[in-house]
Amino acid sequence: MEEVIDGLFPNESLLCVGVSNHQFLTRSRVELRGCLAKMQFIVPSPMSSRTGYTQDGKESEHCLENTGPRRFLVIEQDCGNVDEQSAVLLHLAERAPLALAVHSGSKSIHGWFTTAGQPEDRLRRFMRYAVSLGVDRATWPRSQFVRMPGGTRDNGNPQVVYFFNPGVCR
Repeated sequence: MEEVIDGLFPNESLLCVGVSNHQFLTRSRVELRGCLAKMQFIVPSPMSSRTGYTQDGKESEHCLENTGPRRFLVIEQDCGNVDEQSAVLLHLAERAPLALAVHSGSKSIHGWFTTAGQPEDRLRRFMRYAVSLGVDRATWPRSQFVRMPGGTRDNGNPQVVYFFNPGVCR
């Protein structure tokens, strides 16, 4: 699992990870080495600083203000079985590079699409198209937590990596 995160993010990246939505931290990739298997969540874009301010004006290690440029757009859906969800991800992979597919440890597969350098309006169109196929729009915000590849869900279920293509992450 550590090698998957190494392939997704440069070594000097600041990553925001959490054991829950309320218990999280932002640290360098080096500082997090060996700790990620216990985590349930990760922000799919590197952070620009350790802290920022929430919309309520509170300092936080997880907020939009301290989330850097979008590196991945994560697509997930709760409807359909694993085969149907996989078919949607493969269809979308014809339009954008699919870097990773992670099982949530429950009922969904999260597809990580590489977005570095893409204009936001193009990504917005891609997301709108994905939503028209039944995808959940909740993962659109850059700061949204998604399932940690190789992490552990709060019920103890593993979040298994089904597919990894590090070549599209550079």
